[in-house]
Amino acid sequence: MAKKKKFNPEGGGYDYDAAKACGLAADSTGHWPSRCPSSGQILKGKTHKTWTLTEEEEKKVGYTISKNKDGKYYSKKDK
Repeated sequence: MAKKKKFNPEGGGYDYDAAKACGLAADSTGHWPSRCPSSGQILKGKTHKTWTLTEEEEKKVGYTISKNKDGKYYSKKDK
């Protein structure tokens, strides 16, 4: 059995385990959400091909992305 690859917040992947734990799933087009609504965790790695789009969308709705002590990125509402 192949070892499951751990999500790397600095990589180009997506944290499917965290997304599922947040109750998220792909939409009808197969696209998964970028952020967990309850924790604010950004679910894609920083070198993901659509990271820039996520940053732009978060900014539009008044959120800022920052790296947390756990090494993952979170988006929080601007004060």
